[in-house]
Amino acid sequence: MKTRCIICAFLVMVSLTACHHEARYLKEAETHYQQGLEQRAAKQSEAAAESFSQALLALEQCKPDKPETKRMKAQIEDNLGFCYWKHELFSEALLLHEDAAKIARELGDSTLLMNALRNCGRAAASLGDIDAAEQHYDEALDLAKALNNKTMQNEILLESSRDVLLVTEDFKQVIERVSQALADGASGDGPLTLGLAYYYLEQDSLAIVHLTEATRNEMAGVRMSAYQSLSYLYQYAGEYQQAIECQELFTENMIQADREHRSEQVQRIKAEYDLQMQKNNLEAEQKLRSLYLYLILGGLVVALAVVLLLLRQKTLNAKLKAEEMKNQLETALKKNKVYVTALALTEQITASTLDFDLKETEWDDFVTLIDKVYSDFTKRLMDKYPTLTKSDLQICCLTKQGFSNQVISILMNLQTNSYARRKSRIKQEKMNGLEDERSFEEIIYAI
Repeated sequence: MKTRCIICAFLVMVSLTACHHEARYLKEAETHYQQGLEQRAAKQSEAAAESFSQALLALEQCKPDKPETKRMKAQIEDNLGFCYWKHELFSEALLLHEDAAKIARELGDSTLLMNALRNCGRAAASLGDIDAAEQHYDEALDLAKALNNKTMQNEILLESSRDVLLVTEDFKQVIERVSQALADGASGDGPLTLGLAYYYLEQDSLAIVHLTEATRNEMAGVRMSAYQSLSYLYQYAGEYQQAIECQELFTENMIQADREHRSEQVQRIKAEYDLQMQKNNLEAEQKLRSLYLYLILGGLVVALAVVLLLLRQKTLNAKLKAEEMKNQLETALKKNKVYVTALALTEQITASTLDFDLKETEWDDFVTLIDKVYSDFTKRLMDKYPTLTKSDLQICCLTKQGFSNQVISILMNLQTNSYARRKSRIKQEKMNGLEDERSFEEIIYAI
């Protein structure tokens, strides 16, 4: 009897301790979440990502079936997904947004679901899955209309026009949607999207009006695209002085956009390292607390430590192998003009690096070297997708080497939007795009 009373008292103590810890973790998650919102509003996306990650880790200590815990988890994941998307971690972003949408459906929260679906559309479009992006955007738009949220309706109209309709070349629908959003007071990159739609419809006078308005956008990337299209329009119209001025402004804004992007890349690397370190510290603290409450988990902790050690060794081996491959690649490609030109554009885009002339023999040499490094990459690619052209193979080789869309579009003498459509056509028409749900890059990296 005495022993039974001692056991009951111990269980009550454990239960009270657990409730106290859960309330503390819930408060900690809320604090980190609010910090993340403030940092995101201040455009400090790296710091915001760290705060949201800490909030999720704290929330893992709470009971997952409570509505308030579910709602907070969905809000945190949706915001963290945006931070990941901003730093081009598109697959990770989509997973977070999809989970947030799933939780919102379970809770019946239309506003939360609307935001999550809109973000799902943006991430899916960035991965090249246009059909999925269109489906997410349409559902989010229906919810925005049902909620009579005009601001969200306009934002979704602009983003779906840019991410979906421009890619599918439904230019008349682009004009209708964007014009409606702008008439309702929307801002952002609407003028650029509208200008490009008129540009592709060859309504040059209207295209010039909207593209000129887009040159006043605060984002260098938007201004760069606007000046590039204006340069082509003025050149076609025979107004060569204006075409030259726009080309110079295009180069200037491209350099600025590239500088901003490279700066973000450095911050992203640091932020990812800090996030991982923070996560490891919190996981270690969690293990110690779990050990205090549940001594029977000691064996599992030891097993987990062994797994982590093996993963660490595996990661180290992978890094050494990657370094060896990098050295081999640099040795093999350092004299090839295509590779040297692409590398120069990756490091810095200037008028000097943009002044290049690549011969077919240099492209052939580049493709041959890629085959040597990646074990007959183009042969295996052609065996699987025999309709690929020589130009398609050049794009595949540049992608396999890891060069950015911006660099590849410059090397192939294409506009950024034209290159995106070219890549989409290659996947859809020549790589079984209707059956293969992977992105173009995922298909290339898997071969």
